[in-house]
Amino acid sequence: MKKKWLLITISAIFCLVLMLTFQEFTQAQAPGGGNRQAGGGAPSGMMMVMQILPLESEWTQISFAMDVSDDALIKARKAFKDAWTKRKAITDKAESAGDDADARRAMRTDLEKIKTELDTKLKGILTPKQIEDLAKWEKENQNRFRQRQSGAPGGGQPGGNRPQR
Repeated sequence: MKKKWLLITISAIFCLVLMLTFQEFTQAQAPGGGNRQAGGGAPSGMMMVMQILPLESEWTQISFAMDVSDDALIKARKAFKDAWTKRKAITDKAESAGDDADARRAMRTDLEKIKTELDTKLKGILTPKQIEDLAKWEKENQNRFRQRQSGAPGGGQPGGNRPQR
């Protein structure tokens, strides 16, 4: 009798483990199961922020790659700090909203407004040539971002435009 119960218990445990394993494998294969980006969904909140308002990389470009005077950098720093503070408030609020489509649209609109305000302030600080150079850099940056999103060669994906060894 003990052997019978032992056999039933072992069989039940084996079936349970088998069912849980099957469930894990099928859940991992479900559409949208792992990486939302792989399924072509909307970009995550931080991806959208970096696409619309890449303050850190834009500040780096102005500070190090462009010939901007120290006085202009001090003025630009204030404009960037204001934009960063506003962006932080928006992203903090958006984190609590999760994946709500209306909240994402509102976040996009707010970020675009901050970007427009920053660009207006920078036009009063930088020279026309510097504004032109910055606009060119922004366009190239957007193209790199889109390539990365689409998985195009050279877009940060494995097998991109890297030298082969």
